Amino acid sequence: MNGDSAAAVVLPLHARVEGVGRGYRRIWQLAWPVSISMSTITMLTLFNLFWIGHLGTAAVAAVSLGANILFIVFGISDVVFTGTVAVVARRVGQGHRAEAFDASLHAVCLGAALGLVVAVVGHAAAPTIVSFFDAGAEVEATAVAYLRIMFICQIFLYVSTALRGAYQAAGDTRTPMLVNVGVVLVNAVLDPFFIFAPGEISVGGVPVGWLGLGVPGAAIAAVLSAALGLVLFVTVSLLLGRPFAWPAHRRVRLVPRQFWQMLRIGTPASVSMIARPLSTFLLLKVIASFGTAAIAAFGIALRSFSVNFIPYSGIQAAVATLVGQNLGAGNVREAERVVHRGLAVTTGLGIFFCLVYYTCSERIILAFDHEPAVVAAGVPFLKLMALSFLFSGPMFPMVSAMNGAGDTKPPMITAFVANWPIKLPLAYVLALPLAYGIDGVWFGMLVSIVFEAIVVFWWYRRGAWKSKRV
Repeated sequence: MNGDSAAAVVLPLHARVEGVGRGYRRIWQLAWPVSISMSTITMLTLFNLFWIGHLGTAAVAAVSLGANILFIVFGISDVVFTGTVAVVARRVGQGHRAEAFDASLHAVCLGAALGLVVAVVGHAAAPTIVSFFDAGAEVEATAVAYLRIMFICQIFLYVSTALRGAYQAAGDTRTPMLVNVGVVLVNAVLDPFFIFAPGEISVGGVPVGWLGLGVPGAAIAAVLSAALGLVLFVTVSLLLGRPFAWPAHRRVRLVPRQFWQMLRIGTPASVSMIARPLSTFLLLKVIASFGTAAIAAFGIALRSFSVNFIPYSGIQAAVATLVGQNLGAGNVREAERVVHRGLAVTTGLGIFFCLVYYTCSERIILAFDHEPAVVAAGVPFLKLMALSFLFSGPMFPMVSAMNGAGDTKPPMITAFVANWPIKLPLAYVLALPLAYGIDGVWFGMLVSIVFEAIVVFWWYRRGAWKSKRV
């Protein structure tokens, strides 16, 4: 690369970062596409649950069980996503476009490798994982069939996650949003045709249905949609040269050190991401002991919580990206301001969602299942979790700041302690030995969230993330 081309790589990007992150406007520009993308995923999840609900409570319980397992599995992709955002955003802030491209290419390769491993291992281990819960023969058989197909989907999702991280780190959250909206629309259209037989159900008086595969049909629709989405994502990236054009006159090589750097940053973030759902996964053993209605109530409640993560996801993305870029540009004070603005927004959102979920808890459960036992188990859970939003809301931008800076170990340690030594034993003891029933599980979860928020605040205030080198 000659001197002129090197200058063209560095100077415009560095100049652009000088004003990055100033004011709420820049946060909004990055946040709204991520929120839109998350909202489409949430709507698809809720519509999927609506269709599955027509197949009965056992089907809802099976998909709820499978969804919790998949949430844990997808947490492994945070190795790629967080590592990509932290490294690429720093290179963007430093003005090194060619190095940002190299990091993005390594992220895609790492995503493909991890996705393949997860798909193979998960497909083989699905029966063993599901049998752990003793959820009943019907629920277990349906959950295994659903999971085995959905594990194939992880290959496409992991690569797309790597691309999404690279785009976000470069400051482009709109392109991933457009691709994701297309994927969700395709999935939403395919779902009823794959789930139901011809004429089995109608929409607006028009009968829909084709293959009649039931719960596995929903999984097949998801795999086809994810594959199509990845093809679209890669095609757009190559044709338009996004998020970074392939460097001219530069030989691209895969360097083990690049993979190690992303793994070193991303693995703690992935552990943090997995710690909560994995502990909840084990907690499902206790929840399942209270019957199918308790499992269904838990699944419905968690699906409904995905609504409040729509705005949070946008703020998280904006804070992580802008912190990484500003630290790369050497602007520590602006990085702090970004976090403070994020805190102001998420605290307000936490208060709002607390009021909504607390006052509308019964209506939320009834929207998906009218069985009295499901309502009785789900309403107390929603009310207790509503209170937790007052603590979890402010926690999001602080964790995002540390992740965006590449300082991912403190959130990992905090998440582990909150969910394993605290949540699991406390929920078990309250539910069974002390005989508080399913409500004891819900209370144990609330205590762990409050503890985690307090410790995250302490780590953030220490300020080690400001001087983290990437």
